[in-house]
Amino acid sequence: MKIGIFGLDYVGIINAACFTKLGHNVIGCDIKEQKVEILKKGMSPIYEPNVNELLKEALDKGLLSATTNATEVVLKSDLLLICVGTPSFETGEVNLDFIFNTTKEIALALSGTDKKISIVYRSTMPPNTTEDFIRKILDQNLKNFKGNYKLAFYPEFLREGKAVDDFFNAPRIVIGSEDNNIDLIQELLSYNNQIPIVRTNTVTAEFVKYVDNCYHALKVAYVNEIYEIGKQYNVNIKLANDIFLLDRSLNISTAYLKPGLPFGGSCLPKDLRAITAMARKKKLDLPLLSSLLRSNQSSLLRLKDLIKATQKRKILFVGFTFKNFTDDYRESPILNLIEDLIKEQYMINIYDPDINLINFRIDKPSLLRSMETDLSSAINNVEVIVVSKRFMKEVVQNNLAKKLIINCSGYNEVGLENCINLY
Repeated sequence: MKIGIFGLDYVGIINAACFTKLGHNVIGCDIKEQKVEILKKGMSPIYEPNVNELLKEALDKGLLSATTNATEVVLKSDLLLICVGTPSFETGEVNLDFIFNTTKEIALALSGTDKKISIVYRSTMPPNTTEDFIRKILDQNLKNFKGNYKLAFYPEFLREGKAVDDFFNAPRIVIGSEDNNIDLIQELLSYNNQIPIVRTNTVTAEFVKYVDNCYHALKVAYVNEIYEIGKQYNVNIKLANDIFLLDRSLNISTAYLKPGLPFGGSCLPKDLRAITAMARKKKLDLPLLSSLLRSNQSSLLRLKDLIKATQKRKILFVGFTFKNFTDDYRESPILNLIEDLIKEQYMINIYDPDINLINFRIDKPSLLRSMETDLSSAINNVEVIVVSKRFMKEVVQNNLAKKLIINCSGYNEVGLENCINLY
């Protein structure tokens, strides 16, 4: 396949090296002549292990060339990879100037032709950029275009220092596109049958890159803050971290990485308060750890706003202990929300088969009158059902009158027109 790559910085160079290794013919393009001249010699303008060797091999095989002429690249290519920079403005917003200029050049080069081409973006961009920004630029600047183009977003997950291995042994490949029949793109990316390929829409593909990078940033900030506290209390940092990393069921795992309700229970809120108090005692400024309880409360307030937006006053909460398979309601976020709504004159019913009624009668006697033991009759007497635990299937089966459901126990429940998902 003939691939044109726009942008010869880090991502573009890695793609050039790796796709030529797979036997594709690559034409690199950049407005900076110096980068083009370096690539023409089979060399990389950036340092990355193994890249120079791959580029030299590609040049020797006649699989690599470079130019500053965008039209030449477009007309000679079957598929274009756009890898130009998307730096930040001072406000933090993404500067899409390079995307705009490159996209317009591509459209002008295609104008008047009957060429069929796939245009694939790898630059990190905010959600909706591909469809709301790029496609409009293409369509507005294509004149007398008799061919057709396929548009896709293909996020990169390349770590500096390990990029070549990340390319050939990726944990997954993501292709976002609203177009049908993107066979050429899938053919290009089906180079390792051990790598799962995920097809999705462009907005999801654009967003997952931010999910990855922000999570990586969070992990770095977290360990630096938590062990700064440990250092102040003479903890053996290496040993503590080794112990932390031994837990592969919770600490290094997929646990707690599904969006849903805020945390609660007898441990997490209490221990967060304790650790931040320890930090204050040592006069440490730890913004991340200090913000977690506030963030948790904000999450609960979003659910409260969602309930209020229904403009209904009769609410059934299905589940109110702090998580599934426990009768523990200590610092349960749902129970806190229930008590707030009662103060605001909402008519609240609650249902939870996990609850220990003897303890509940002692701890929360005023709420006992709101308890329901029969789900079907409870649903009939309310306007909105808030499901916070594992009982969604039972709720749907008993919701014969199709009352509005707010689902906090998961996301994307299929086939429920009367269901609002928290995520």
